[in-house]
Amino acid sequence: MKVTIATVLPLAAGALAWWMCAMVGVDPNAAGIVVSLVVLVPGTPLVIWAGQTEASPAQRPRPVPAAIGGIPREPRAFQPRPDLLARIEEVFREGGAAAVCALVGARGVGKTQVAAAYARDCADRGVPVAWLHAETVGQLTASLHLMGAELGLRSATDDSPAVVRKLRAWLEDRQESYLVVLDNADDPDVLTPFLPARGGARVLITTNDLAFERIAAPLPVTRFTAGEARRYLHDRVGLIGDEELIGELIDELDRLPLALSIAAAALVGPPRVGYAAYLTQVRSTPVEVLLDRPRGEPYPRGVGQAITLALDGVGPQARRLLGELAVFSTSGVSQEILGPEATGALAELGAVSLVAFSQDGSTVLVHRLVRRVVRDEAARDGALASLIEAAALRLVFVERIADEDTGRRLPTILAVDEHATALWEALKKLLDKDAARARAAARTLFKIRHATAEHLLYLNDGTRAIPVAQAVAEGREQVLGPDHPETLDATYTLAHAYEFAGQAVAAVDLFADLVARWSRIRGEDAAETLRARAGLASALTTAGHADEAVGLLENVVAAQSRMLSSDDPHLLGSRFFLAFALVEAGQPDRAAELFEALVADRAGLLGADHPEALVDEQRLAWAYHHAGRFEEAIAVYEHVLPRQERVIGADHPDTLITVHGLASAYEAVGRIAEALSRYEHAAHRLATILGPDQPLTLSAARDLERARRLAAPG
Repeated sequence: MKVTIATVLPLAAGALAWWMCAMVGVDPNAAGIVVSLVVLVPGTPLVIWAGQTEASPAQRPRPVPAAIGGIPREPRAFQPRPDLLARIEEVFREGGAAAVCALVGARGVGKTQVAAAYARDCADRGVPVAWLHAETVGQLTASLHLMGAELGLRSATDDSPAVVRKLRAWLEDRQESYLVVLDNADDPDVLTPFLPARGGARVLITTNDLAFERIAAPLPVTRFTAGEARRYLHDRVGLIGDEELIGELIDELDRLPLALSIAAAALVGPPRVGYAAYLTQVRSTPVEVLLDRPRGEPYPRGVGQAITLALDGVGPQARRLLGELAVFSTSGVSQEILGPEATGALAELGAVSLVAFSQDGSTVLVHRLVRRVVRDEAARDGALASLIEAAALRLVFVERIADEDTGRRLPTILAVDEHATALWEALKKLLDKDAARARAAARTLFKIRHATAEHLLYLNDGTRAIPVAQAVAEGREQVLGPDHPETLDATYTLAHAYEFAGQAVAAVDLFADLVARWSRIRGEDAAETLRARAGLASALTTAGHADEAVGLLENVVAAQSRMLSSDDPHLLGSRFFLAFALVEAGQPDRAAELFEALVADRAGLLGADHPEALVDEQRLAWAYHHAGRFEEAIAVYEHVLPRQERVIGADHPDTLITVHGLASAYEAVGRIAEALSRYEHAAHRLATILGPDQPLTLSAARDLERARRLAAPG
C-alpha cells in the first residue's frame, strides 16, 4: 500500500503539471523542468516513507499494568496498624532511589497483610504494583516470568536469568514510582540479582528470616498490641463474652494475628461458640489441632503448621535449645544462664523468628504458641522429661556462686529459682509417665532450689527463703519420701528460714521434729542429730529461751568435738550458736572469749577476709558491746566494716548489720550525731533490700526512732 501511494501520487501530479503547461503554451523544455520538480519534491519523502518497515504489535511499547499478580484484598475486621505503614514509607523515603524494605517477623504476625495494605494504598494513589510470591524458587520463578510477560519484556526463548536481567534493567530505567512486593521470601541470595540499584521502583519484602537485613532495611513486625487484638475480636466477633475472658483469650493466643483470625472463625461459627467455651478448648487442645486453618482463611497454613515449618528449617542443636527454652519460665531466659555456647543456636533461631530478644539483647523470649507447639511435640515423642532435665542442668551453676558474690548476683539467683519453679511445675505431671527420667530431673531441680534458699538465708532474708525451702521439702518428700536425708536437709533449711523471718515458734517445732526423726533414723549421737539439736538451740535463742539453748549447745559442742575435726563446718556453726546464745543469756564476757577463739580458727581455716570470718568478727564486736566494752566494740566494727564493703558489698545485709551495730556503739559512748547517720543508712538500705517487715529492718527502724528522739532539742 505504501509503495502504491508513493508511485501513483507523484506520477499523477506530474501529468497534471504537463497538461497545465501545455494549456498555457509553456516551452516544452521549461515544461519538462516544472514536471520534474513536481514529481521529485513530494515523491522523495514518499519513497522514504514507503521504505520504512512497520513494527509488529509485539514490538510496540505496552502501557504499564496497574497491577501484576493478585494484591490480597482487605480481610474482615482488618487492623490497619498505621504506625507500621508510616514506617515503611519512612524507610522508602530515607532510602532514596531503588529502596528495599524487608518486613521481618515470625510466621503469623501479619507481615503479608501489612504489605498488602501498603500495596493497596499505592494502587489507590496510581502507583503500579507487582505482587510476587517468593516463598520457593519455583513460585518466584513463575512470578518473575509473569511480570516479564505482563510488561512485554519476556520472549519465548528467554530463560529465568534472562528474565531477571530484563526486569532489573526495566526497573532501573524507570523513573516513575513503581512498587514490587516479594511476599514470604525465603532466600536473600535468590533475590539479590533481581533487586534494582537505581530508578524509581521500590521493593517491599516480607520474610521471617533476619538474613534479609543484609540486602534490605529491616522493619520488625511483631504481634498485635493488646488494644489491636481486642479491637480485632470486637470487630470480627462482637461482644459475646465479658472483657476479662476476652483478655484471657488474647493472652492465651499470644496476640498472634493468625491465631486470633483462626479463633475468630471458630467463635462466629457456625455453630457460634462463646469465649468461655473456646478458652477452655484453647487450654486443653494441641495447637496444631485447635488452630488449624479454617476454610476461607487467606493464610495458607494453620498456626501449628506455620511454626512446624519454621522448626523444620533449623538444625538439631538449635531445635534442642528451643525445646529447653520452651520449658523455662515464660518471662524469658537470660543469656547468662544459657552461656556463650548457645550463641550460634540462638542466632539460628532468631534468624527465623522462632525466638525474640529483649531490647537490650540480654534476655531470650519464646512466644507462648511456639512454646506450646514445641512442648506438645516433645510430649508426643516422650522427650519432655529429657528436655526439662537438660534445662535444669543449665541452672546448677547457682550452687557455685560464692558467698561474697551472693548479694551482687541476687537477681540471677532469683531468676534461676523462677525457672526451676517452672520446670518443676511441668515435671510434676510426668512423675507417673516417665518416672526414672522425671525423678532424676526432680532431684536436680531440688538441689537448685535448695541452693537458692541457702543463698537467701546467707542474705538474712528468711521471708523470701521460706516458700523456696518449703517447696523443696514438700517436693523431696513427694519424690524421695519423708525420711530421706535430702528431705530432712531441706526441712533443716526451712526451719532456719522460719527463724530468720522472725517465726521462732515454727522454727522450734520443725527443729524438734527433725531431732526426733534423726534420732530414730541414725541414733541420738549421730552427726545429723547433733546438727539438728544445734539448730533447735539457735531457734530457742531467737524465741527468748537462751538459757535452755546454752545448756543444749554446750552438750552439742562437746559431742561434736569428740566426733568431728576441729575445722568441721558443723562444729564451727555450733560454736557460733553457743557464743550467740551466751550473749542473749547475759554472759557476754564468756561469749566474747568464744568469739575471739572462733575468729582465730575461722580466719586460719578460710582467711581473715572470708565472709564467714568477717561475720564472726562482727559478732565479737557485738559481744564486746553487750559486755560494756564499747571502745573495743567500736574498734572491731570499724575494722570489719570497710572489709565487708569491699568483699561482699556495701548493701549486703551482713554489712548493714555491722553498720547498725556501729551506730549502736556510737550511741553508747554519746556520739549521737554519728549514731543517727549510721542508723538512718542501715534502716533505709535494709528496708530497700529486705523489705519493711523483716526483723532486721524493724530493729534498725526502732533504733533509728530512738536515736532521733535523743538527738531532738530539749
